[in-house]
Amino acid sequence: MQKKNRMIGIITAKAFQAEQRQLLDGILEQTQKLHISTAVFSNIYNFQKYYANTEVENKIYDLIVSERIDGLILTAESILNPELQQYIYQKIIKRNVPVVVTGAELPGMVCINNNVRQDFEEIAAHLLEVHHFTEFDVLTGFENTETSHQRVQGVRNALWNYGLSLDDSHIIYGDFWMNSGETLAMEYINKTRKLPQAIICANDYMAYGLCDKFLEYGIRVPEDVTIIGYEYVGGRFYHAPVLTTYQRNRKAVGISAVSQLYEMMTGIETEPVSTKGYLVSGNTCTCGVNHLHLSQELRKVRREQEYITLNFEGNFEQQLTVCRSVSDYIHTLQEFVYLIRDLKGLYLCLYENWCSQNFRSTAYSDTDEEIMLCYPVMTANNISDEPRPFLRKELFPGIPEEHLDREILYFCPIFFAGKELGYFILQYEKPDVYDSVFRDWLKIAANALEALRMKNDIHELLQCQNLSEYHDTVTGLYNRSGFLNELRIALKQALPEEKLLLFLIRTGLSAEHGSLDKKSLSVRIEVENAECMKKIISEKKQFCGKLSDGLYVFAAIGNYPEDYPAMIQDKIRILLQHSPLYSEHCSMDALLTAVGIFETGDCNAETCLTSVQKLLHEKAAELSEKRNSANYQEYMNMRNAMYRNPSQEWNAQKTCMEFHLSYGYFRAAYKDLFNVSFHQDLIQSRISYAKYLLLTTSENLPEIAWQSGYEDEKYFMRQFRQITGMTPSAYRNYH
Repeated sequence: MQKKNRMIGIITAKAFQAEQRQLLDGILEQTQKLHISTAVFSNIYNFQKYYANTEVENKIYDLIVSERIDGLILTAESILNPELQQYIYQKIIKRNVPVVVTGAELPGMVCINNNVRQDFEEIAAHLLEVHHFTEFDVLTGFENTETSHQRVQGVRNALWNYGLSLDDSHIIYGDFWMNSGETLAMEYINKTRKLPQAIICANDYMAYGLCDKFLEYGIRVPEDVTIIGYEYVGGRFYHAPVLTTYQRNRKAVGISAVSQLYEMMTGIETEPVSTKGYLVSGNTCTCGVNHLHLSQELRKVRREQEYITLNFEGNFEQQLTVCRSVSDYIHTLQEFVYLIRDLKGLYLCLYENWCSQNFRSTAYSDTDEEIMLCYPVMTANNISDEPRPFLRKELFPGIPEEHLDREILYFCPIFFAGKELGYFILQYEKPDVYDSVFRDWLKIAANALEALRMKNDIHELLQCQNLSEYHDTVTGLYNRSGFLNELRIALKQALPEEKLLLFLIRTGLSAEHGSLDKKSLSVRIEVENAECMKKIISEKKQFCGKLSDGLYVFAAIGNYPEDYPAMIQDKIRILLQHSPLYSEHCSMDALLTAVGIFETGDCNAETCLTSVQKLLHEKAAELSEKRNSANYQEYMNMRNAMYRNPSQEWNAQKTCMEFHLSYGYFRAAYKDLFNVSFHQDLIQSRISYAKYLLLTTSENLPEIAWQSGYEDEKYFMRQFRQITGMTPSAYRNYH
């Protein structure tokens, strides 16, 4: 059935920040005008680097693939982490809907941005024409970013129009934050840099750093020097004097982005909007403060401060913490929903098994069939208060399709210590953006939800105390006692002609794995390893366990063909070595396996396990000797890189040059260390990754061939069959 109303998705980050709020103001205003509903997807922390405990917040962007989304706007400059940028980009391509990008240029996409160079021409022209200054210093951003140079070029253009120039010595590169301004201020104060007539800053934050440090050391602004900022991010009254800045017209960019997307979806043109900005005068130049602008800023801050006070003086956190059930939790949210300003509706969407002891959630999942429950906290459309199940790809079932006229929805992740629990949906009646007060409200709600989950865990553990002695608490696998107990039972039930296959798997032998300084990452690798071990089980008389940290065991009892042990060992290696966390943090030689084959009659579980452990120790000793070989680690690092990235171009001659070795010596040394030639190992790395994709994904063969480093699908299939004895499809079906 065709949808009655259009909905576009907005991909942004830290939506409560001033820059994103300005952009969203324009987007939401225009969607309302065009009768379009809006779904805004934003993370909370948006760290530039990877942090294990917060990476799951970015699973909120999985929702953009929902079929309810008719078009997308990506605020590209708000996404800081390069890996997240690429992840979102791949999601957008997968969705295949019209896309408009703001704030950056992306190949093959329609991009809209302010003319930063023109903005800085106007700033410099103001200083030239109104204040008659000719001596400028320009504090810009990172030297390796295009936008930093655009700012400088704008100033140069303005000076050139007056027959003047800007020497490179007057260009200072910073990092777009206050410390850059403070550092530059100290150069003026210490007289290592001459104080000019005016300093133009690439954004307000750097200008604030200058003003604060000048105030501290008695440099008078604007009497001794004039300072101009850029972006108009707000908060000018927290610094002295009140900053003169330039309003980058993000709101107009937002309006233009929606108009362009609307034309792409419908073919209907809308009235163009100028994205030209304007100067907001203050007291850091002699123009004086614009009282209208300052009054508007103060009004916003007073309102935000009012809600900060309400949150501080209330007992929201304490009331949530003592909740004993989801029902208590929802009722408490309803009692304190007034702490979020101007809401029309609020919905809590949780994974169906969020409170289960075995619940695990990791970032960047491609699964969109997960079942969730939507709990209405505050409703505006006479929707039942009962929780409703839905698939994550549906976004949520809370608002009927016929009510989706110009709705404004914000999707905000709920997570705790690396576990994604679900998300909140905020529904607004008029164009509005939540602020930092809601961010703190959300933290409290997430912490309390995790406390509720832990109470559920404790309750389960108390009820199942008699079982816990047989299971590892981290992975849920049998521990040593549990595994031996299960093995004894299985041996008693075994038929005389059946045999016991016992596999020991040792992980984490490399220095790289041993140096992991984050316990949470070690635990997550253990959990990932356990999930791989469970995938080995294919029959009733098969089971696995964790004997100690990094030591796993797998048992199989039955009549198996001669090649079965080798097949199991290969499958274990494939699943472990290519699983995401293990592949990233562990070396190939971190994995050792040993297998023992035993007659089941009069077989002793402890004796069998001990004999296989002895084999494993012998293999570990052999590996230890190899590690003492010259250049072993360099060769191993190269081999790790090859197996992690089999699709890259790998060339033995180039590798020899990097090692400063002859080709003949390199080939001989490589084969001596790893018992395989470099060329054959390269083929093995590609076939190994192809096996992993066949075992764990439903990708088609052309895609698997391409990801494994083969441009020719037929060549891939021929080589796969030569090595495995079966076609890729047969391999997938067999396993």
